[in-house]
Amino acid sequence: MVATSGLLALLCLVASGLLDLVLKLYAKQRHSIGLLIFGIGAVWLALHAIYIAATDQPVAFDPVTLQYGLLAAVCVTISNVLLLECLVHMPISSASTIYRLNTIPLVIMAVIFLGETLTIAKGLGVAAGIVTVMLLYQAGSTADSDRSHIRLYLSLIILAAVIRALYGIFTKAGITRGGDANVLMLLAALGFICGGLLYAVFRERTGRFTHQMAVYMLVAGTLVYSVVWLLTTALTLGDASVVVPIANMGFIAAFLFSVLLRLEVLTRRKMLAIVSAMLSVTLLTAAAQA
Repeated sequence: MVATSGLLALLCLVASGLLDLVLKLYAKQRHSIGLLIFGIGAVWLALHAIYIAATDQPVAFDPVTLQYGLLAAVCVTISNVLLLECLVHMPISSASTIYRLNTIPLVIMAVIFLGETLTIAKGLGVAAGIVTVMLLYQAGSTADSDRSHIRLYLSLIILAAVIRALYGIFTKAGITRGGDANVLMLLAALGFICGGLLYAVFRERTGRFTHQMAVYMLVAGTLVYSVVWLLTTALTLGDASVVVPIANMGFIAAFLFSVLLRLEVLTRRKMLAIVSAMLSVTLLTAAAQA
């Protein structure tokens, strides 16, 4: 069981890294972000509906599930739209790593709003995450307009991580209060579908659809569902203290894939940032399981 859960966690890490790579490749094509979000949601919804039907699991659309599910769906949709917008303008090492450090705002919000204790391990994890962001912030001696551009998208990816943390909080709260986990996932997929269409129509003002976009939608949607399924299954078979840190380090795979495809260059600064991010995830996960 332990070996199986570890393998599934590693597969989740790889799938998460591949997902970020696919999103980056799509962003480079300058296709509609809203339509991609819509397509991912459609594939996600279809796959999860098939899974529910195949396993004959009951679903419950009770008030608690709907309340927290809708809040979570809004958050996960907005955070992914922001991630894609940032991937258009940022290296995958920066966008993916900072976005995956969403445990940091989650810990901070839990301390402020839920009265949780800020332990030494949590403090060190947060500090390591801040160091990571500082290492990835490469304004350097560029022109003022370029520095403003960098600051803008750095702020947006941090905002995306914060909103992604809220998704985790609402989902956890819903399940804790007796919400239906399957319906929460279905609502998240519906959030992608509705949010993606709204973004395409009102923000991008486009309905242009190509065969290439359809391929990206299918691949990205399948990877999104794979990440969710692999993590959920690994957690049912093994300890969260082992599974979660491995699964949450998909940014390592994303960075390695981007280097292999020559989307960016491997530098000492980026390597230090990756190590710092790994330390942050490990410390925060260990603190959460203590």
